[in-house]
Amino acid sequence: MKKLLATGMIALGLTSGYAHAKTYICKVKPDAHDLGWISKTIVVNVDDKTDEIFVNDILIQDAYDKPIPAKVVVNSDKRLTIKWEVKGLKNDRHQTIPRWIYRLTILKARGNKAIVNAQAAGYYGALGASGKCRVSK
Repeated sequence: MKKLLATGMIALGLTSGYAHAKTYICKVKPDAHDLGWISKTIVVNVDDKTDEIFVNDILIQDAYDKPIPAKVVVNSDKRLTIKWEVKGLKNDRHQTIPRWIYRLTILKARGNKAIVNAQAAGYYGALGASGKCRVSK
């Protein structure tokens, strides 16, 4: 119940106040072991008027307490690819990972399939997850 409430708060926090926006609510599952570095729910808000993109998930909420801007890599009729960074996350042993680099691709032409990659800066090997996004306007 606590996770469901947190997911609802993330989505509400990102969608309120954006009149000309499209919001993708993405549910993903890890491709390998779940280490907790990729959230199961990622919310992306695309403002049609300003072309600004904001992203939010439980890790961003923990680190910043608000949505953060994302950079557009590709935005076409077929796909949306964005990237963002989260700094200062801690693992379950309270060790700090200075910077995580995330990349999310939403394949619009394939039913909004989502592919997420996460890479800890300075470390070898990336984590991945995939799932599906639903669109809310």
